[in-house]
Amino acid sequence: MIRTLTLLALAVGLAAPAGAQPMTGMAAMQYYVGTWSCTAGPVGSAPVNATAAYTIDSGVMREWVVVPAQGKMTTPYVISIATAYDTKGGRYIQTFNDSEGGWSVSTAPPWTGNTEQWTDQATHDGKLGHGQTVRTDQNTFTFSSYPSVTATQADFQGTCHRS
Repeated sequence: MIRTLTLLALAVGLAAPAGAQPMTGMAAMQYYVGTWSCTAGPVGSAPVNATAAYTIDSGVMREWVVVPAQGKMTTPYVISIATAYDTKGGRYIQTFNDSEGGWSVSTAPPWTGNTEQWTDQATHDGKLGHGQTVRTDQNTFTFSSYPSVTATQADFQGTCHRS
C-alpha cells in the first residue's frame, strides 16, 4: 500500500498545460498551485480518492496529499512533497515523505509540451522507478508510474481535476 500511495504522490507532484508557451524553472510548476481532487490506484484495482494542495513560496513548491480512510484503509494516509529547480544541474528535484515512513528522491529534466518524465533516484523500497505526468488541459492531469526505470507497463495510474 505504501508503494501504491508513494507513486500517487510522485505522480500527483508533477506535469505544462497543453498548448502553453514553454516555461522554465519553478514558473513551469505554477500550473499546480491550488487544490486538486484525485482518483488513483494500482492498475486493475479500484482507485482511491485523494486531495492534493500545492503552494509555491521562495522557489519551492510544497504539496500535501491527503488520502482519507476508505475501502480497506482504516487510517488516513498523508504525503508531504517539496519540489525545487536545480539551475546548475538543469533539472527538477523532488523529495517526498509520508505518514508511514516512506520516502523518495526524484529528478526530472525540463520539458516542453505537456509531458513530464520523472526518475526515482532513491526510494523507501530501494527500487528505481519512473513516472510520467501529462497535463491534458488547464484543469486536468493524468499520471502513470512504472515499477522500474525500463518498464513499459504502468503499475499505478491516476487522474486529478482542479477543485
